[in-house]
Amino acid sequence: MKAPARSTPLPSTCWPPCGVLGPEPGMKGRCAPSSRGERGSPGVPGKAGPAGPKGTKGDRGEKGAGGEKGEPGQLHSCATGPRTCKELLTRGHFLSGWHTIYLPDCRPLTVLCDMDVDGGGWTVFQRRSDGSVDFYRDWTAYKQGFGSQLGEFWLGNDNIHALTAQGSSELRVDLMDFEGNHEFAKYQSFKMAGEAEKYKLVLGAFVEGSAGDSLTSHNNHAFSTKDQDNDKNTANCAVQYQGAWWYNNCHVSNLNGRYLGGPHESFANGINWRSGKGYNYSYKVSEMKVRAT
Repeated sequence: MKAPARSTPLPSTCWPPCGVLGPEPGMKGRCAPSSRGERGSPGVPGKAGPAGPKGTKGDRGEKGAGGEKGEPGQLHSCATGPRTCKELLTRGHFLSGWHTIYLPDCRPLTVLCDMDVDGGGWTVFQRRSDGSVDFYRDWTAYKQGFGSQLGEFWLGNDNIHALTAQGSSELRVDLMDFEGNHEFAKYQSFKMAGEAEKYKLVLGAFVEGSAGDSLTSHNNHAFSTKDQDNDKNTANCAVQYQGAWWYNNCHVSNLNGRYLGGPHESFANGINWRSGKGYNYSYKVSEMKVRAT
């Protein structure tokens, strides 16, 4: 008789098997719980997101404490600063050039000091040298001043008045022709009145000079420009001779006339000084300067 087939045990769903069929049925095993793995390392940070909206403006902070008191300013400088180029010279400034002085009203003014000619200490208020600046200008321009520190200039009638209103100042006129010859004229005193008196010329006696005297006849005459005729002539001398000056009827000097470069055929409209080279010669260089006495 054929023996019955032995039954084959079913595969266990657990690993390792939960129970094995033995000669005798065993106890059913239990699945062992699996252990949890270790936590991995942090990943690379992701890209930053877009900026958020701008916040509201905060309240204004409180006012800070006041700073320490500064050094004395212009008033101190005015009290101790130089009033003239001559005073600068006495303080040891021996080089010609532009310096700051203080007018009687404590206003600082930058001026050209001539420390070389005739003992030095001269304040230059007019300079012609190359024709780079137009001197045929109106009343306001002459009142305020114009030109360049590098070349030609007029210091300004208000400034010239302030420089000469107090104390006494002598005047020197320096001229040079296109051949390099130098001439000069020197006057005992010089003042320019204020605008209320039309910047009238108040001139002392002619003292000396190889150029001769071509300014005394303009003494006590008002200043005239192309737009303000204060001369004694029926015509406007400033327009006729293309300058600005203390015209009488009309002039024997015209140092603010046209820059004509030496001999000229036109009559008396150049940088003329009659007692020097006459009405038909325009000088290369002209300087007018004052010095406190």
